[in-house]
Parts: sequence; structure tokens; C-alpha cells
Amino acid sequence: MSSKHFGQFVSGLTNPKGIMGDFRHAARLFTDDNLRLAPKQKFQFHCVFSINNNALKTINLSERHKNEINMLVKSAELPKFSITTETVNQYNRKKVVQTKLDYQPVSIKFHDDNLGVVRTLWENYYAYYYADSISAKFPGAYNRTAMLNSSQIRTPFGLDNNSAYPFFNKVTIYQMARKFWNSYTLVNPIITSWNHDSLDYSGTGPSEQSMSLAYESVYYENGQVRQNDPPGFGFEHYDTVPSPLTLAGGGTRSLFGQAGVLAGADAVFGNVSRMLTNPQELTLGNILSTAVLATNTYNNAGKLSNRGVTAEITGIATGALGRVANQGVSGVKGTSFPISDPLGGSTPASGRNLTGR
Repeated sequence: MSSKHFGQFVSGLTNPKGIMGDFRHAARLFTDDNLRLAPKQKFQFHCVFSINNNALKTINLSERHKNEINMLVKSAELPKFSITTETVNQYNRKKVVQTKLDYQPVSIKFHDDNLGVVRTLWENYYAYYYADSISAKFPGAYNRTAMLNSSQIRTPFGLDNNSAYPFFNKVTIYQMARKFWNSYTLVNPIITSWNHDSLDYSGTGPSEQSMSLAYESVYYENGQVRQNDPPGFGFEHYDTVPSPLTLAGGGTRSLFGQAGVLAGADAVFGNVSRMLTNPQELTLGNILSTAVLATNTYNNAGKLSNRGVTAEITGIATGALGRVANQGVSGVKGTSFPISDPLGGSTPASGRNLTGR
């Protein structure tokens, strides 16, 4: 390496950004502190429908399909608000005042499952609030005239159905990220529209059902994601077998990493220390899980080789040095700028001026 190139490398270490900053300045907003400020992903959500059992016509909807309804949600809108304001004169000074808060309806879409669980949800709602669903089955209930003695109305219609309690106690939408959830709970939700979708012989996409909900208020809560928290999440129809890339599922044949031998040893000793310090933690389940971790770690340690460990260490060191060296004098990788010559003047722009290669 020439003295000029060596000087550029030293300058890159002591003054990595040079006179310009690159994309890393903005990227750190999202990557620092374990992605604390990174945008949430739309698919990380879970809906929970709290149904009043007194309103149900089909008891299986609560006993058997309670959590399945939540899991069949395809998409959900979060609450939307509209605030009405008015501009008034305050001694000829314009003043904007609030006059009303409106809660905009939200739309929720479901997968139209083969068993018909989602349709059963609407059937129960329809039969609870509206007498039409029952009256339509009686002969003569929908005759063209009700004027003759033989055609008198003998069945109730519409809202004449003795529905004294709300069908939904509440509907809660949980948005999850980084093992925590934030919830949006709709108070006294009422279905304002239901769509059974359409059928098409030329269609190949899955069928869905959708509804629109009106509500009277919203409140917010937050917590840590665990099994059955949010309610039903990770509780039914979930694969609970540990992944082979985790310590409990077998771990990896490496020294470093989240499922490597060092991480396994740390987990085993940590579990043992916690059980010895806290007698309430000394349960059969904890003992067995710790034994599995110890066995996997021992097996993986026996499969380590000097060549493999050396390769891991070399890879880590090379990656760290590469991130420093590739920063370059100018701070903009892949872009060439002139640099100052120690003897005066400047050198022409080239790729070598940037990274010292």
C-alpha cells in the first residue's frame, strides 16, 4: 500500500464522514435502539370480538369458534375521527373552536371459510336484532297484501325482536410490534353494513365477507405479547414446535449467534441460577426446558471444529473492518471526489480517492 493510500485510510478512520454525510445519518432514525422508531408492519395485528352470549342463537359460536372468528379476519381499519370546527370572531380576531367529534365507521374483512363460521356470525347478529330472518320462513308472512282477514300480519318484522342487550360487548383491534401490542377498543359497536361478496365462474381469488362498524367511543391500552394475550393469540391452530434455528429447537452448530453454543451456555446457566434463587421457578416444566437447552448445547459444542470457529471469528473481524474501511474519505460510497494533496493542490477524482483502494 502506497503512503498516499495509507494516509487516506488513516484519514478515513479519524474523519470518516469527510465533508459530506451519507444515508446512514437518516437510516439511524429507524435502526437505533433495536428498531424502536422503525415503521410498524401492517400484517402484525389481531382482532378480538367480544360477543354477548345472551344474544347468540348458535352456542357453538362462543364455545367452539370464539377464537377462530378472530383469526379469520383478513384486514381491519383502525378507528378514524372527524372533528367539526367553526371559525368565530373574538373581538374581530379569528378563533377556531371545536363543536363536534364524529367517529367514522371502520371496515373489517373476513376470509369466507368453508365451514361457514363467519357467515354464522352474521346469521346470529341478523336473527338477534331483526325479526325478518325468522318471519320470512312462515307461510304468508310476505303476502302481497295484509288487508284481508285471512292475510292479517301474524309475525313480527324489523326491529320488533326483543333484542334488549347489545350483540357485541366490544371489538378490539391489537396492533403488534417488537413483542408489544397497542389496542384500539370500539365501544358499543353496531354493524352498519354487511357484504357477502359476489360469485363469478371466471374468478380464481378467495371469497371474503366484510362488514362496516359504527361505534360510540374508543379507548386505548397497551401490553406485552404473550400466549393468549391478546386473547386467543398463539392459543389455537398455532405451530408451537420450536424452530430448529432456536436453542429449544436444536440450536446451530456455531460458536456465536443467537442459537450458538455460547448463547446456549448462557441460557442454561441463567435458567439454573434463576431457579436456585427463586424456588417458585423450580417447576417440572422449567427443569425439562433447561435440560433440553443443555442437551442441544452440549451436542452442538461437540460438533464444533477449529476451522469453523476460526472462520466465524475471521468473518466477524472482516465485516467490522470492512464497514470502517468502506466508509471512505468523502463519506459517499461509490462516488468519486477530489481530495487535498498534502503537498498542495488537489488530485483528480477517482475511485481510489474515495476508499483508498
